[in-house]
Amino acid sequence: MLDIKIFDKFIKEANVAHMLFCVWLATNNRFAEHQVRWTEGKRFGKYKNFWTTVVPALRHEWVLSTARFFDPAYPLWDKKKKKPRICLDYILINLDDKILSDDIRKQLKSHSPIIDCLKEHRDNIHAHNAANFNITRIEAGVDKLFQWLEDAIARIKKEKPHLNKCGNINIEYTWTLSQDGVNKIFKTLLLGEKYEK
Repeated sequence: MLDIKIFDKFIKEANVAHMLFCVWLATNNRFAEHQVRWTEGKRFGKYKNFWTTVVPALRHEWVLSTARFFDPAYPLWDKKKKKPRICLDYILINLDDKILSDDIRKQLKSHSPIIDCLKEHRDNIHAHNAANFNITRIEAGVDKLFQWLEDAIARIKKEKPHLNKCGNINIEYTWTLSQDGVNKIFKTLLLGEKYEK
């Protein structure tokens, strides 16, 4: 039977990963609007190395955080299965409802391109420095993957009422909150430019 604490921890970690993605996306988009002006004529630009550090750091964190949700429940070296990972596979193994578990796994296959891309980036760029990896763009669909995960969690909770005490992923709320926070930061930065000499 799926432990309520494990499921709740999984949901909380998924929320953090989604929040990191939302903040990164909003920050990256807003920075792109001002990038040319803020980097003109200076080695590191107006804010020195701040943006060249923060935007990649946010991307690094959301890629790592998201990719690990789709790892196998047990590492290959854990032959005795004593060190499980809190990931979707572990949740589904412990669900005690094979029909529901199999259906969620079947639905997950439609998200394989984005999951494979995230794992490839994680393994070759963010967790290791692969010498022969050609950096590619991350596939589109991260937002749809999180929406699907939110729906899958809601479905599990509906089928297993003892898990209803666990939290939720709230995609719309997190996106709105993140966008608002980033917009306020940029508003303050742009307002400050008016008073600089």
